[in-house]
Amino acid sequence: MKRKLPALAITLLAGLMIHVSGMAADATESGAAIAKAKETIRDAESKVQLWTTSDILLQDAQNAAAAGDFDLAVALANEAGLHAELAVATAEKEKQVWQKSVPK
Repeated sequence: MKRKLPALAITLLAGLMIHVSGMAADATESGAAIAKAKETIRDAESKVQLWTTSDILLQDAQNAAAAGDFDLAVALANEAGLHAELAVATAEKEKQVWQKSVPK
C-alpha cells in the first residue's frame, strides 16, 4: 500500500502537468483575444465612455504577444475587454437614468 501511494501521486502529477501544458495559449489564441478586445474598445469609444485603462492594457497585451508571452497576452487582452465591457455597461446605464438627474 505504501508503494502504491507515491506511484499514484506521481501519475496524477504527470497527468496534471500534461493537462496544464496543453492549456498554454498560442499566437492564434492571443490574436483572437486582442481582436475581440479591440472590437469591444471601439464599441465603448463609440459610446464616449472609454476607460483609460482599456488602451493601456491592450497595448500591454500586444507587447506581450510580440515578445512571445501568449498566456500573458490573452490575460491582458481579456482584462482590456472587460474594462471596455464595463465602460459600455456604464454608458448604457447612464443613458437610461440621465432623465432622473435633470432638475425639474
